[in-house]
Amino acid sequence: MPAAQIDIGPFTVRLFPAALIGAMLVSLWLTLRRLCLPAGTLIDIGLLALAGGLIGARLGYVLLNLDAFAADPADVLRFTSGGLNWHGALIGALIGLWLAARWRSFDGEALLDALTPAIALVGLAAWAGCWAESCGYGVEVDTLARYPAYLVAELPDRFGIVAPRYSTQLYGVVWMGLTLAAALLLMRGERLKGRRFWLTLALASAGMFTIGFWRADPSAFALGLRVDQLLDALFVLGGVIMALARRALTR
Repeated sequence: MPAAQIDIGPFTVRLFPAALIGAMLVSLWLTLRRLCLPAGTLIDIGLLALAGGLIGARLGYVLLNLDAFAADPADVLRFTSGGLNWHGALIGALIGLWLAARWRSFDGEALLDALTPAIALVGLAAWAGCWAESCGYGVEVDTLARYPAYLVAELPDRFGIVAPRYSTQLYGVVWMGLTLAAALLLMRGERLKGRRFWLTLALASAGMFTIGFWRADPSAFALGLRVDQLLDALFVLGGVIMALARRALTR
């Protein structure tokens, strides 16, 4: 199925990467405003985090879909051909932020705290982009009549084949919207300082893990689960462990 895109003069912009990059930039802007860092530091942090996020997102997608790149390895470097992974994006962005923190000598923990809403905001943009480009589509059902309208719809897969399916992209948008609301609540007060980011990560990942049971887009499997679900589970576990560790350190 052709990728969803818009033409702006001589330029063609694909909606999925545009939504993801836009969410990253908005997240960084909101975060860095909250921290009131010098302009030069803000630019360095933003560029390193954005570069790390994009490289990590592409690398994560490639590693999860190695067979698709076997025929044309050069396609790995073609970001415009589509294919980004949120696990890789988060890891890459965190590496970029860590490098920026070491280089610019600022409080990395405060930065993570300020980045708490970004997890949900980027996830929301990613699922909205998938809705536009028919990625992350759901398993087919026999008929729409047997299910509530908010659970299923006539939706295309990546080949443009329309069929009654679970509305997994809608599930993702709704879950990330709820996660964003929870993240904003966690940002209030000082009680959860140092743990907000990790708790939000665990919450977002738990939703992704659950939605994975209704996804039909191609994926490698291990231990009876999609590989991306296993990564989701690791992120849930890692988020909980980090939150508990930060709680122990602040006692």
